[in-house]
Amino acid sequence: MRRLKDYKADARRPVEASAKSVDEAAAKYSGMNENELMGELMKSVASAKNSGSFDAAELDDFAAFVSPNLDEDQRKRLAELIRMVKG
Repeated sequence: MRRLKDYKADARRPVEASAKSVDEAAAKYSGMNENELMGELMKSVASAKNSGSFDAAELDDFAAFVSPNLDEDQRKRLAELIRMVKG
């Protein structure tokens, strides 16, 4: 996983390709309810942990990055999700 604070645009991957992958991900997850999304998240985390690419510090960095844009309920839910993921 990449660290957000060290993020630099990947010159090998055009912005259009990145935007396309974001659109594809949004389409994939848009019809899912919260339980389905949680299942996908947990599968992704398990895969990252098994492959050795899971980085708890990166997860904390992400939370710090997005928290200012969330309301109090969203921050609480994010903290709960992070606790579950770190397990």
